[in-house]
Amino acid sequence: MNKRALLLTLPAILLVLSMLLSACGENANSGEASEVEIKFPSIWVAKDSKAATFAQIVKDFNEQNQGKIKVVVEEIPDYGAYKDKIRTNITTGTAPDIFSFDNPADGEFYYKSGNLADLTPYLDEQWKSTFLDHAFDNAAYGGKVYSIPFEFGVTPVLYNTKLFKQAGITGFPKTYTELFAAFDKLKTAGIAPATQMTGGDGWVSMLWYSQLVSAIGGPDVYKHGLDDPAFVQAAEVLKKLFDYTTGDAVGLDNAGGHFLNQQTVVLLNGPWFIGRIKKEGIDQLYDSVEVAPAPVYEGGKGQPGQYIGFTQASLAVGKQKDKKKEEAIVKFLKYLTSPDNVKKISLDSGSLFVIKYEVTKDDKLERLQTEMKKGMEAAPYIIPHFRASVSPAVGAEFPQALSGLVLGKYTPEQFVEQLKQADSK
Repeated sequence: MNKRALLLTLPAILLVLSMLLSACGENANSGEASEVEIKFPSIWVAKDSKAATFAQIVKDFNEQNQGKIKVVVEEIPDYGAYKDKIRTNITTGTAPDIFSFDNPADGEFYYKSGNLADLTPYLDEQWKSTFLDHAFDNAAYGGKVYSIPFEFGVTPVLYNTKLFKQAGITGFPKTYTELFAAFDKLKTAGIAPATQMTGGDGWVSMLWYSQLVSAIGGPDVYKHGLDDPAFVQAAEVLKKLFDYTTGDAVGLDNAGGHFLNQQTVVLLNGPWFIGRIKKEGIDQLYDSVEVAPAPVYEGGKGQPGQYIGFTQASLAVGKQKDKKKEEAIVKFLKYLTSPDNVKKISLDSGSLFVIKYEVTKDDKLERLQTEMKKGMEAAPYIIPHFRASVSPAVGAEFPQALSGLVLGKYTPEQFVEQLKQADSK
């Protein structure tokens, strides 16, 4: 080949090489861009009863969508830290790709922020039919659906029959008069009757207050606001209950530990706690635990067998600029909330969900979960807990006001007044 031919050919060769390299680069880049990464800060980790099954579901999804979609879980086992993070993210306009929340009042705040994705277009009849009736009643805002209801919580009484028998008590008391009589027997026997707490969000004691408020004021008590006398009367009884708890109740944050170590006899909590009883409870604790509805308040408007129930976890999606990513997130949501996966989580953890699934004779049903479910189905009504029925400001004030009540700083009337003032700020 002469020099002239070589010179003429060289630009063409370089052009071809450039095109090949460009194509290779585009393929590599498109390969990288094709995998959508979904960030999911989650509390279903560590000791949470759903942790192992949830992790497996994420792993299975990632394997099935390898190279296309990858869910990355940010583990946040502390509930308080998790709520603070989500609220901060929403406020600053940096909502996570997916997150969960447990309080309808928080949900309303998130909906109003304008930082959540509208899931209405994705909620077709096929997906919606897998949920229980009325599951989406509290998931909409302004006619649009901004969250997917997931876990359902009920919080009846969990009690230790072994310790009851030691104090000569048979069966769980039906009324509060009977309850205090039983607690006196336990206290005389040197056994702390019930777990209480004012640390953190005051969860367990807030549940006791919820039971008392509705037992005294009836299922419509929250319609009347904090001016209803039931709130003061319930505070009087709650203060008395602190005479029958552990010495560290004021300021206590991790309330489950005492019950798991058989240091208290009674605990109000939900089906998600069943896994912890099995895994963290002292030897044979699970065999001694039974379920019962809270007592009836004599002269109150509440009915026997009332249950406190609420959507324990809803799933929301941060607003996305990339439609492809939004669709990938919804694909994972549908996978996570599929009846088969929900059934796995439910049977493994004892948790209850708003998604329907079939139980066969070969399924090993969880005993305590089954008892809770029966109690829920037999309840004359199911009422949300206190924190879900008031403003976020009142819910946040509750543990501080409760500490003041227990320590004698506030009377029951002043305790309720503190809650009212928080609502007016």
